[in-house]
Parts: sequence; C-alpha cells; structure tokens
Amino acid sequence: MAISPINISRISNNLRSNSVLSSLQRNQLEVFRAQTRVATGRSFVTPSDDPVRAARALNLTQTLAGQIQFAENLRHGDDTLAAADQSLTELNSLLIEANEIASQNVSNLTSAAEREAVADIITGIRQQLQIVGNREFNGRFLFGGQHTTSRPFIDALGGVAYVGDTRNLLTRTSPVLDATLNVTGSALFNALSPPATTNVDLSPAVTANTRVDALRGATAQGIRDGILVFNEIGGAGAISVDLTGVDTVGDIVTRINNAATAAGSTLTATVTDAGLSIQPGSNAVSITDASTGVIASDLGILAVQPTTDTITGLALKARITPLTTVAALGGSSTNVDLASGLILTNGANSATIDLSDAESVQDILNRINNSELYVWARISDDGSSIEVLNRVSGTSLSIGENGGTTAFDLGIRTLSTATPLDQLNFGQGVIRAEGLDDLRITAADGAAIDLNIDAITTLGDLIDFINQTATTEGVSITASLATVGNGIRLTDQSGGAGSLTVTPLNLSQAALDLGLTKPTVSKADEIVSTDSNPVRTDGVIDALFDLERALRSDNTQDLTIAADRLNPFVQDVTRVHGVIGAQSQALSAKRNQMIDAAAATEIFLSDVQDLDYASAITKMQAASTQLQAGLQTSSLLLSVSLLDFLR
Repeated sequence: MAISPINISRISNNLRSNSVLSSLQRNQLEVFRAQTRVATGRSFVTPSDDPVRAARALNLTQTLAGQIQFAENLRHGDDTLAAADQSLTELNSLLIEANEIASQNVSNLTSAAEREAVADIITGIRQQLQIVGNREFNGRFLFGGQHTTSRPFIDALGGVAYVGDTRNLLTRTSPVLDATLNVTGSALFNALSPPATTNVDLSPAVTANTRVDALRGATAQGIRDGILVFNEIGGAGAISVDLTGVDTVGDIVTRINNAATAAGSTLTATVTDAGLSIQPGSNAVSITDASTGVIASDLGILAVQPTTDTITGLALKARITPLTTVAALGGSSTNVDLASGLILTNGANSATIDLSDAESVQDILNRINNSELYVWARISDDGSSIEVLNRVSGTSLSIGENGGTTAFDLGIRTLSTATPLDQLNFGQGVIRAEGLDDLRITAADGAAIDLNIDAITTLGDLIDFINQTATTEGVSITASLATVGNGIRLTDQSGGAGSLTVTPLNLSQAALDLGLTKPTVSKADEIVSTDSNPVRTDGVIDALFDLERALRSDNTQDLTIAADRLNPFVQDVTRVHGVIGAQSQALSAKRNQMIDAAAATEIFLSDVQDLDYASAITKMQAASTQLQAGLQTSSLLLSVSLLDFLR
C-alpha cells in the first residue's frame, strides 16, 4: 500500500512552528515523567497516571499507617502493663510481710511494748503501699484511672484519700477493638467505700417533657426503638405506630394519638405520673409489637388480649439526672426537706451542708462534694437514688441530720429506721445473749426495763420495741433517732435525781454494738449513741490502719479482727496480678501479629506503587533519545530559505 506523504511545503511557518513545538513538549513531558519515576521510585507520579493502582496504593497506605499506629498502641499498652505488673509484685511482697506480722502478734504471748514496736513497721508498710499506689510510668500515674497527671493517693483527714478516677485507660488495638491498659487504684486497693444509701427511691415523676433516654422502662432495659401495633377489634383494625427516634414521653403520646385519629379510631393515650395510660374507644383493643420488637413491654403497655378497660401502663421509672429539679425528686407526692441541711462526719472532721437554696440534683452533689471531707456524692447506676462514698482509708463516714429530715429524705442517712441490725459495725452486726435479756435501760428515777432483742431485725424495730416496753412497764423513757447528727437517742422524762443509764446484761455485747455504752449528756436525761453504721473503705490500706491501731492499743480482739481483714487481700492482689499478666501477654501477642500484618501490607504496597527500575531506565533513555532526535529534526524543519519567501 502506497503511503502519501504529508506535504508541509505549502503550510505556513506559524503552523509548522506550532506542530514542532507540540511535538517537543510531548517529548519533554515524557522525559520529565520518566525522570520523576526514577527519582521517586514510584511507578506513577499522579493518580491520573494510573487511577486503579493509585486507589489501591492509597487504601494500602492507610491500612499500613493504621497497623503501625496499632502496633505502637500495643507496645505502649504492653509497657504500661509491665510497669503495673512490677508494682504488683512489690505490693504482694508488702502484703505478705504485713500478714506475717499480724499472724505473729495475734498471740497473747506478745507484750504491749513488742506490739508497739511492730506497729511502726506496719506504718512503714502502709507508707510504702501508698508509694506503690502513686507509682509513675512515662510521667503518668499508673493507678489513677483516667486522671494520670496527679497523684491518686494523698494524706487526708488522718488517713489516705483516693482522689483518682474510677475509669480504666483504653487504647485502640484494631479498627473495632479497645484494650484496657491499667487497673485503677480504687479497684486494686478497694479504696472507695460502699455507698451510703438506703432504699429511698428518688425517681422523679414521669411527665410529657421527660426524655425517653432518661427512662429505665418497665423492664429496666430502657426504651428501645420499635413499632407498636394497636389492633382494634371490629373498628379500625391494625394501627401501626412507629416510635423510632422519639425524644420525649409527650412525643410517644402524640404519635399514638395521631395514628389513631388517622385510622379513624377513638382510642387515646395520656401521660400519668408513673407512665402511660391507654383508653380504648368503643371497641376492644390489644397492644403488641411489630415483628420481634419489645417496645410494648418497655413501655409497660403490652396487652395481648383485647380489652375495653383502661390499660394502665407499668411504672417507667424516670432516672435522676444532674438537671433533675429538687421539686421533682421522688415524684409529686414526695417533699424533700432541704431547709435543714445535713451533717457529714468523716473521722474527726465534720461539716454542715446547707442545701436550702439547691435547685437541682447537681447542686446537691456539688455541695456535698465540696465539703472538703473527701466524699463522693453521685447518682446511682440505676438512676433511682443519690449515694455518697467515703474516699478516705482509715476513717469512717457518718451522715446525719441537722434538726430536720434532709439526710433521710435524700436516702443517705447512714443510720436510719430501715438499717438492719446485722449490718451494723461494718457487717459484724449486734452480738446478743441468745434467749436472755441483752441490756437494761434505767431512768433517772430508778425505774428500768430489761430488753431481749433476739427477734429485732431493724433499728426501727428496736426503737419501737423500746418505746412499747417502756409504755407497758410505765417507765418514762423514749427512744428515737437523733435529730442532730446520727445515732439512737434515749430521752428520760422521769425527772428523777439519778442519771439515765444503759447496762449490758448476761455478757451480751448488744449495748456496746449499738453504741449506747456512753455517758449521758446535756442534763443527764439523754443518751445519744454513736453511729454504729458508718461507711468505710473495705480495702488493704484501711485494714493496715486497723492493724496499726490494734497493735498500738494492745487489743488482742481488735488485732484478730484486723488480721482477718488483711488476709484476703493477699489473694486479691495475686488474682489481679494474674489478670495483668494475662493482659500483657495478650497485648504482646497481638503486637507481634500487627507487626507481621504491617510487613505483609508493605510488600503489597511495594508491588502496587514501587518502580521497576530496569524498565523505567530503558524507557527514560528511549524518551531522551526521542527528545534529542526531535530537537535535531526541528532545527531543520524550522530553518528559513529563499524558497520560503518565493512561495
């Protein structure tokens, strides 16, 4: 086939120049790209060079960056756990030493001077324990929870206060998994007391404005999304109500009523103090869930059998929140006395808390927490009550009244009529003389009552029993709870010349355990017991304080109790030690896997984006040769002769 050459002898100089320039630019660009590939070591310079490979390279690069970061997180986590593991080894040695000392000194053969000397050793062990609790790693405190920049254990109120956090440190070890890096000081040392709280339910009344996410629900599972199905027999039939995404209880009622109206039904929904009420219209109605939903049960209005009666929903139990108003606490029928305030006593320190102008739960919590007594007031996990914890190991916390009923109304009075006798004295209860009288209360005029409290179970029962017995026997004695502070108050109205006294009988320890073996106060016509139900931390530091005090007081019975308290902590630390070790091994194994995965990703990424140098250099040389040839040809094509002027 013949090829017809392009005759450029009749084209203009301008067109010829543009054509040559375009060719040279393409050649230069190709040389530039080839040189850039060689210089960068990449098979493509911009994503437009190879969009498919560029997308794969971007994905692999992001994956590799994540794997490298996860491996670093795992390394940090493993190092942190290793530091904690070393601290636990030291802690375990200290506890074993303290336990041996306690066991050796329980015997009556040990002298008071020997016990006093050993008490100084226990003091040193306790101080070393506090140092371990404040151990740092990489400038961060290991046992402070998420508060890693300040010491978690400090000296306070004659004891050791835990001011750290109760939340664990977490690190991301994969796109969907987190790992725990620590054990908190509150958990390791059991450095927070059980909450001071009673069975008072402060749940606010349910209103149309109550948020759905603030409800515990009839099944205590909250209110889950779903679709209600009202089946009106002989009327509108099935009415579906989608409650997905509702914000308030009022929204639920509105959606039900709107759906009923749209379907031509006369059933109505209303809000009660407890929850929902459904009033069927002229036809019987059943209420179920669509498919496998549970919202009917959550709302407490599940009614499988059709009925024309009003369907009164179960209590939805609104949670207390920091913004809950004081007026709403306990529902519409409860009136919380905040005018009187309350008295906190932690160890030898007391504070009167003024709540007269508190408007919300947060105000109450703030006033208590700012008392400088190292207590922690918070809302209970189920949102039904307020509870107060003691942060100080070595002291006991008592919460009483200041002339009113504030502590009782808030459910935080440590000694109340509902307190079981078996709970007193940190769970040791009241030791009685079974089948015999336990104590005698003698009025100032000499009249007395003897009490057998074998059948008494609560403090309220005891107060009623004392009053009933005194009335029956004509003795002018009245029992009640103290109106200021806390304790059992015995009042003598006899007007006699003697003193009101409480005497143990039949070797019973009931009077002592009830805190009534104390001298009369005021006009010798009143006895107020000590609070025999304070709250304290049940941890190792508190146990060491008890052991130290028992040794210094040379009290064999208290020493035995302290030694029994201390013994379980050795096993507890050993258990935690094992958990930390297992977590460390798991993180180490996971890190090795992540490093291997990152190495594999690097290989894949190299295959996608790295340059084949042999091929690239060959192409670069070809492009350079082509550019050089183009330059030489261009000089000939663009040269001007006489013929260019004659054309």
